Amino acid sequence: MPTRCKVFISYSHEDEKLKDSKVKMGAGYPQTFLSRLRAAIAGHPELLTPDEIFFDDSRLATEPTWRPAIENALTECDLLILLVSPHSVVSDFCMKEELPRAVGRNVPVITVLLRPSADWHLVKVRNPARGKEVGLGEFHAGGVPKESGNAKPISTWENEEDAWARACQAILDFMKTHPPRVTPARGACIPNPYPGLVAFTPASQRFFFSRDEDIPRVVERLADGQFVCVIGASGTGKSSLIAAGVGPALGWQHPGLSYLRFTPKRDPVAQFSEALDRLLPEERLTSYEADRRTDIAEAMVGDAAAAVGKYLEQLPRPVLVFVDQFEELFTQTAEKGRAGFKPVFDALAAAERVMLVLTLRSEFYARLAEWLRHPALETRLVNLEPIRDTDRLAELIRRPAVESGVAIDAAVVDDLVRQAGAMTNSLPLLALTLRRLFDRRDLGRGITQATLTETGGIARSIATAAEPVDMAIDAKASRATACFRLFAALATVVEGVAIRRSAEVASLRADPEIASLVDAIRSQGLLADLDEAHVAIAHEAVFSHWPRLTDWCLHYGVKLDLRRQAELAARDWHKAVGAERTDAQSVRRRASDALRWGWDRQKPAIEALLELRQFQPKVDADYTDPGIHAWRALEGELGEPLCSFLYPEPLRLIEELSSDATPHARREDIGRRLDAMGDPRHGVGLDDRGLPDIVWERIAEAGEITLETKPTRKFSVAPFWIARYPVTWAQYKAFLTADDGYKNPRAPCWKGLTRADEPGERKWDFDNHPVIHVSWHDAMAFCAWLSTRLGLALDEQVRLPTEWEWQWVAQSRAAGQAYPWGDDWNSARTNSYDAGVGRTVAVGLYPLGVPEDAKVMDLAGNVWERCLNERSFPQDVALKGNASRAFRGGSWFNPPVLCRAAARGGSRPGNRYEVIGFRVCRGSPIDPRGAGSLGTDAPDR
Repeated sequence: MPTRCKVFISYSHEDEKLKDSKVKMGAGYPQTFLSRLRAAIAGHPELLTPDEIFFDDSRLATEPTWRPAIENALTECDLLILLVSPHSVVSDFCMKEELPRAVGRNVPVITVLLRPSADWHLVKVRNPARGKEVGLGEFHAGGVPKESGNAKPISTWENEEDAWARACQAILDFMKTHPPRVTPARGACIPNPYPGLVAFTPASQRFFFSRDEDIPRVVERLADGQFVCVIGASGTGKSSLIAAGVGPALGWQHPGLSYLRFTPKRDPVAQFSEALDRLLPEERLTSYEADRRTDIAEAMVGDAAAAVGKYLEQLPRPVLVFVDQFEELFTQTAEKGRAGFKPVFDALAAAERVMLVLTLRSEFYARLAEWLRHPALETRLVNLEPIRDTDRLAELIRRPAVESGVAIDAAVVDDLVRQAGAMTNSLPLLALTLRRLFDRRDLGRGITQATLTETGGIARSIATAAEPVDMAIDAKASRATACFRLFAALATVVEGVAIRRSAEVASLRADPEIASLVDAIRSQGLLADLDEAHVAIAHEAVFSHWPRLTDWCLHYGVKLDLRRQAELAARDWHKAVGAERTDAQSVRRRASDALRWGWDRQKPAIEALLELRQFQPKVDADYTDPGIHAWRALEGELGEPLCSFLYPEPLRLIEELSSDATPHARREDIGRRLDAMGDPRHGVGLDDRGLPDIVWERIAEAGEITLETKPTRKFSVAPFWIARYPVTWAQYKAFLTADDGYKNPRAPCWKGLTRADEPGERKWDFDNHPVIHVSWHDAMAFCAWLSTRLGLALDEQVRLPTEWEWQWVAQSRAAGQAYPWGDDWNSARTNSYDAGVGRTVAVGLYPLGVPEDAKVMDLAGNVWERCLNERSFPQDVALKGNASRAFRGGSWFNPPVLCRAAARGGSRPGNRYEVIGFRVCRGSPIDPRGAGSLGTDAPDR
């Protein structure tokens, strides 16, 4: 509902008590003026009533509510009546607090001289609106400072009755020409005066308090020319000081001041050009479609000084150019962009009637000094300290609410002052708390202690605001990934410091999950709209007080550091490689090898790059290591030398194996190195369940083979599956340690088999080496155990291969080759006696030794492989009996003749040897009752 204006009468209490007979009407002037004013307004109740006049009665000074009462009245008044005498001129409160606060709020002032004073107009008071001290004589009844000063006040000692009449009439005239304020009705929508985590703007200057001493520091420094840099820690209110304090103060000094604000980002010249384009007058349509922003940017790049002069001349002068968050020039702009913006910056700093002001976080001062190289940079700095004293904190807490017509409990103010005083960089958190308090206020009583208790106070303001967002993220698994992508778009980490980044709203909204998170975070005041097209984290304080974002920044910072380390190391390695090409010294040739990273360092860097680029891994079926899957997604995207430097060590080592020129000793070393890094090859180790990870190779071709029995016998082969590698120690150890495996003699896997009390000797038991010292019973129990664990049907049971199945694969099926790779012996393709290693090596180290169209490794050499059937009676595959069981393939101990595809061996089922292991197969079950020879002669036992 509308209300009339409120009047504040200010004077010194000493005037009421004067009893100087030499001064005409020296006593009782304030009371006399109040009486006359009440009489004058009696006939105009529509303008002013006695209840709307605040008179600082001397009796109030004896009560504890005196100071708060004056504070509230000053905050609410629409006109200040200043009764001036020599006593009031020297009154700290009257002249140094009441008048500056009123003028800072643009409240008009009517000055009335109670007693003659020759130097009254020389008294200096602080005028926040102008950013400096001015003489009392520079104010007149409109409250606007006059440029020339010495506005004559109404003086009562010249003609008392006329003076009172003129003073009262001036007040009534003011009431008639100023529309009444509107007090919102209960429950009405009142705009929130607290900005929360975003900065104050020029439009919200009436709610900006507690920086009266800092505004003139900047204004006075700008008067010197060149530029000013306001530097301070995050959360000190640098942006608000310029936008809502310095800008309006300069506007008082320079009517028509042009105000241009922008933040340097990826392309600071483009950002400045866009801001300038918005400020310039609209152009008339031309005959062709042109983009003035592009024209401005191109002109700035061509000749910055000329372009600045050309375009700024079209604006009302002077021009305040506010470059906010200047640290983003060092966090979001590439080196080329920074260099391109330097001439524009220099041109703005040198331009006439251009006031250039920057805001910068303290930790980036060294970067600014290096970039700017200004000989007297320190003289251009204004250091902004956090607000810590209780009076200023209380003012910024209470005044915006009162300005909006909303009450705030004194206890709330005291509590918030106490909480803020106990914290460092508390202003952003306090601002968010106040915004939330205002939104949750009691519509009748305003902001109460109960409201403060409900919001949780300052320390948890951001965490409390983020709780609904956290709940939304946790409610849906896909949102966690979306949240990571959103944070990556909105933030980065530079030298351990979390930095905000602007993000295009359109690109964020392309993903529905991210779009919903954007809306949720914005609704809680943690995300700010920079303009119609961009958003950003509302304040740096969010990084340290939202636990989810804090954890993400720590994680993201580690990833960025890994990328930086990899880039630097790749550069050094590349230099060493270049030196090796021109220097024949062997020592120099080894330099690059010493600088190349191993997999233990490559893998974290590769995974970090994948995460930073927000790519999805690309699965490589031959490898289980997620680092290699990450590499597959990146290998076509990385530039040199980083791509070559990070080429995964396991892949590089395995490539070495694909040449007959690689010595056997080197192959053994490669196998040991693969084992040390956790052999990444699929089929060598265990799966996610801790079970043997078997890679099954499909043998789809059926046929017939001849065994070298006496006499020879023929067997038919149906399609089946066989393991790519012999069973490794890693896989066999899972069986040894399983509760239903080797250590349990009553386990079902031992049914029909003989179990020795202890397993075989663990010799050369590297995880990726083939298992040895296993009996036929041990191997059969392993197959039964794995079949049960995998839940396989009867026709898919894991088992040992029969001789004819094994030979069918090893001789390249119908080709009938002598060796898996061909008919001619090649000692480079197997770990046989000729290799000279004298022991087992890791499986799969001879990829050229495989049969055609079947990637089945180690069919010749390394270890003999046990088969299902008896040696003398191959058709007998029953579990019972102690007859020798066949094995195939030769071993590290055998000459070429025993490594042939057709070579046969055999041993008792309970025997264990360091040259014998096994391989498994499945499918095409063997029925002992139907197995038989296709020949006519009886075999030898």
